[in-house]
Amino acid sequence: MKKLFFLMFNNLVHTLTLCALSFSVNAQQVDTTSDVELQQETFNWSALKKTWEDDIQFHGFFSQGLFHSTGNNVYGKSKNSVSAGLTELGLNISYHALNNLSFAAQGLYRRAGESTGSAGEVTLDFAFVDLTVLNLSDTRIGIRAGRIKNPWGLYNETRDVAFTHPTIFLPLLYFDRSRGMLLAMDGGQLYADYNAAIGDFSFKFNYGYIHDQHNELLIAITNDPTISGNLESDPSLFTQLSYEILGGEYIFAISYADLHLKYQNGETYDPYSNLKIHIYPLVFSAQYNGEKFSLTGEYNIQWNEFIGIEGRPDRFAISEHWYIQAGYRILDNLEFNVRYDSSVQDIDDRKGQQFNQLTGLPAHLTFTQDWVVGLRWDITPTWMIRAEYHRVHGASMLSIADNPDTLNVALDWNIYALQVGFRF
Repeated sequence: MKKLFFLMFNNLVHTLTLCALSFSVNAQQVDTTSDVELQQETFNWSALKKTWEDDIQFHGFFSQGLFHSTGNNVYGKSKNSVSAGLTELGLNISYHALNNLSFAAQGLYRRAGESTGSAGEVTLDFAFVDLTVLNLSDTRIGIRAGRIKNPWGLYNETRDVAFTHPTIFLPLLYFDRSRGMLLAMDGGQLYADYNAAIGDFSFKFNYGYIHDQHNELLIAITNDPTISGNLESDPSLFTQLSYEILGGEYIFAISYADLHLKYQNGETYDPYSNLKIHIYPLVFSAQYNGEKFSLTGEYNIQWNEFIGIEGRPDRFAISEHWYIQAGYRILDNLEFNVRYDSSVQDIDDRKGQQFNQLTGLPAHLTFTQDWVVGLRWDITPTWMIRAEYHRVHGASMLSIADNPDTLNVALDWNIYALQVGFRF
């Protein structure tokens, strides 16, 4: 036993001796290796930081408008005065977690006249997870889930970002009082992109629940500013097929929505308790973007059903909204725009005479024709200022919150508008 212990001890001493000799001979090499490893560790952390910065992106925007009008108010008390009633401020973040998985969200502060109150409101504009299930050289298919912007027309998905449309006021088919109904939904989206030799195709299909926090649309439907309830959504859908040629020089799109809303009682007894609304609009869009000249046109035909209002017959109406808009780039950063806009709430009552007989309200609450002339100056890539003039005939686009005295709204009136925008 002692002999075995002695042999083990002797082997241990021999091994330690060899290790010591090896350390002594290579000491300088070890120091050099340590320096190299330290450099490598620093390099790896830098690469990781670079990747983190690339995968997470922050962007934001801000716009402020000033308005003066004759006859009627827009975005606050602008009639024979000046209103600063349109303010929009957004901040978004996106995170590219994996090659096929990303997350995005945006918060929005918006003050838009009396409809949002003097203090405005903060909302979750969108927030979704995006999973790409197929990604080939010419084909991409994916799904999104959460709060998703609705694909409808050319401008709806980015309507709150001033830089994405050429004029301060969007065309009339993007009614501001219907903004909550059209803007986004809580649900899912299926999307697909295909790049072909003849052009690029894109398809989107949204299904879920829309949310409208304001009663502007409800007041317009019932003609009752004292209504106390609100609208809730049943499952609804938005879908769009678009086609681009030459990288967006020519753009064509067809958009369709099928929206189901029902009234939620505000009182124990409410004559609107059984109100149900079914709206299904169809939009055709076309745009040409040349080096100097651009031309855009959209046509929207919309079927509307309103049933269940106590004491009133069920109503079915077809609305029609369209515009044509031309832009000319005077300089690389200076653009002139002109637009003719038309909106009719019921094509069987284009002058509003039946509406006037039924409600006693002015007939011109049912239609609007608008000539727009504007100038946009992109001072820098991050700063923009623009001004425009509107000659308006009709009042269907008015906010009831800004114009509560509906019996005395003007038929012919003017709007002068100025807006500054910033983005990063």
